[in-house]
Parts: sequence; structure tokens; C-alpha cells
Amino acid sequence: MTLSKADKAYVTYCSDESRSFIKNRTTGKVDRTPTTSQSYVLYHTVLAKNADGVWQTSDIVSNRGDQACQR
Repeated sequence: MTLSKADKAYVTYCSDESRSFIKNRTTGKVDRTPTTSQSYVLYHTVLAKNADGVWQTSDIVSNRGDQACQR
């Protein structure tokens, strides 16, 4: 996290969505997708502190398949 001002911060992180699955609650069937370069997502978020002092995401940009996230 990078603190820009006392009330604004930036967070960048990677997500490996190859380990996330959708499960049908009715049937119990799990939909597993293969791991590809598109499974990795780079997120850039902006957080702002609200009037109560709570940090909240105010903006988010994602880039699926970003090379920075691939192993």
C-alpha cells in the first residue's frame, strides 16, 4: 500500500483466479475452469478514508492476464 495523503492510498495486488470455482448450490456440482494466462488478474485500487475514518475502495481497475502476476 502506498499512502498518498492522510486520506488516500493506493493498493496493487495480483489474484490467481485459477483456484476459484463456482459451485451450484442446488446440485452441488463444481464448475472447474482450466488454468490459463487469463487466470491471473492485476488489480489497482484507490482507497479513501470516509468521514468516519473508515478506508473504502473508491476506484478499481483490473487487468486480466497481466504478465506481472504470472509465475
